[in-house]
Amino acid sequence: MERWEWLIDNRIGIWQDPALGCFSEDSIRLVQFLRMKDGDTVLDFGTGNGILSLYAQGLYGGRFFGIDTDAAQIALAKRSAERNGQEIAFSFTAVEDAPEVFGYGSMSHVVMNPPYFTQGDAGRRAQARHADESQLDRWCGSAFSVLNNGGTLTLCYPAERLAALFRTLDANRLAPKRTELLLTRSRARLALVEAKKL
Repeated sequence: MERWEWLIDNRIGIWQDPALGCFSEDSIRLVQFLRMKDGDTVLDFGTGNGILSLYAQGLYGGRFFGIDTDAAQIALAKRSAERNGQEIAFSFTAVEDAPEVFGYGSMSHVVMNPPYFTQGDAGRRAQARHADESQLDRWCGSAFSVLNNGGTLTLCYPAERLAALFRTLDANRLAPKRTELLLTRSRARLALVEAKKL
């Protein structure tokens, strides 16, 4: 059943449907890690219910675009933006198609919480959460193509696979500039990473 949840002072909220998957603290922390200013253009890869775009625009301003291939999630994101009075363009677009759709070098930022689980339950929610290394490579390649010179990619990834992430970023000419580790019981669980297009 759908539910409405406030994110920022009864000003910015989000529609969620547990059957489709709800956002986690990881998304909140990723937005708080993001460095941007009003006037920047931001493309949200795999936007889902729009949490990254909705929350980040509420905090920082900027012009946001969110893309996903789950039509039901895109519909929720659009309803949330409308209720908040936010102008965010959510569209049914594959990440790999982003450079052609939005233009090469058109964005100052790409933000993403990519699928990174390698095993788990089946179904729609699993599809949004699970991926292999080749998908990460395709997403990073699309990020490089859509970013302007000096643009930044901000993402989260499992801390134990940080070396693989850095290899993938390097292969796509994206240089890590800043990292923050999120801890669970004193163990690094998730890495927040900012990388710059070379």
